This record gives sequence, C-alpha cells and structure tokens, in this order.
Amino acid sequence: MMKDGYWVIRTYKAGNVGEKIKFWIPNARPAKSSRKIKSDLKKIKQNEASTVKRLARVINANFSHGDILLGLDYSPEGYERVCTRAGVTSDAAEPESLEAIYMAADHELTNALRRVKRELEKDNIELRYVAVTSDLNGKTGECVRVHHHLVINGEALFAFMAKWNLGNVEYSTLRRQADYTDIAVYLIKQVRYLPDAKKYKSSRNLVRVVPSDRVARNGSQLRAPRGAVLLHAGEFKPGYPQYIRYILPERQIA
Repeated sequence: MMKDGYWVIRTYKAGNVGEKIKFWIPNARPAKSSRKIKSDLKKIKQNEASTVKRLARVINANFSHGDILLGLDYSPEGYERVCTRAGVTSDAAEPESLEAIYMAADHELTNALRRVKRELEKDNIELRYVAVTSDLNGKTGECVRVHHHLVINGEALFAFMAKWNLGNVEYSTLRRQADYTDIAVYLIKQVRYLPDAKKYKSSRNLVRVVPSDRVARNGSQLRAPRGAVLLHAGEFKPGYPQYIRYILPERQIA
C-alpha cells in the first residue's frame, strides 16, 4: 500500500495538443497552497522531461501548416571547410575527429542562423526556429556526413536559401495536422549524445509551454477531456506514473 504521499496531475497545452501526466510524490499531502506542490515537484525527475516530449511541445506551440521542415547539407567544398575548422582531414573517421567535425558544423549552423536573422530584420520579419545538427542515420544509428535539420516559419525560407552557402537546401511544408510529435522523434533520433550538450537549439522568441499542476483525488486511470481525441495513452498500471496525449476539444483539425 502506498502511504505518506499524494498523486499529482501535470497538464500541458501546446498548440492543438494536450498532455496529462499523473505521478506519485512520496511526501505529506500539501495544504491548499500550491507552493508545497512546486517544492515537491523539484525533488523528483519525471519521465515527461524527455527531450522528444519537450521538443514536440515547442513545435506544437509555435509551428503549423505552412511553416517549413528544412534540411541543410554540405557540398564537398563546404565539408572541407568544416573539417578545416575542426582541425581534421575530410577522410577522418576516428570518434574524436567526428566529434570535432560535429561541433564545427554546429558552429556553422549558428553563424547561418545569425545571417538569416539579420536578413529578415531588414523586412521586419522575426526568425522562429528549432534546429539540430546531425551525423547519425535515424533508422540505423550509423554515422553519416554531418548535416542540419530545422523547423522554421515559412517567411524565413528564402533567406535560408540565400544565406546557406555551404551546400544544398532541401525543404517541405509542414502538413496540416494537429500533432507534430513525429517530427520531434525524427529530429532527435538523428542527434548524437554529447555530455552536457543540448540536443536542439531554438530561437528565444518561441512560446514556452508552462504546465499546470493539481493534486489528484487518487491514482485512477487518466482520461482525456470530453470531446478530445486521444492520440496516445501509456499502459495503465495501478501505482505507477501515467501519461496521455490528445487533441484538445477546441482545437480539432479538419
């Protein structure tokens, strides 16, 4: 039997998508004040903090149909420049060399973002983006030539095409769908693990989703709100954390 604790339901609303996570906090049940709830939440790590979920919330809250999934790669000359910046040869295959190339390419991406931002500011357009640097095959996990993936606002596309001078620019328009979690999964699967390094970067002008927390009556199974469309529900096991994701009732996509 679980004693001396309480269940909390954390709710996110990101664009068209809602999420609920219910988890147990092994501590004395709080009074009406929410201050103790916030204090208890800081003491434990919850599975909703995964990188994919965080990135999906950012994309869902800030991008929609008409925005762009962008790919930037390197020509032979561009790749040679990156390798020179990294201090290695272009045929290097050692793990240390590949990591140096990765970091050098990530620096090139940062420079490109600055150039695009300055170009858009001439027309009073803000650049909105999330971006990853990748040198992994998302399906096999094998190393591939370093490249970049971004989600950007549609108005920024032509600036990227003009300012990326190290290789090709490939793009597709985001589909008309409520939930872009599949894009978050696609992006993160291609990013190598580096200690203390963020897996993605994003512009500062994006909406940051802030969750709401409340004490639950018990540990019963989570349900989507009335009128919502359930997208995903983790397996329900009494006494264990629960997670569901759904399209908000008021945000149905035709």
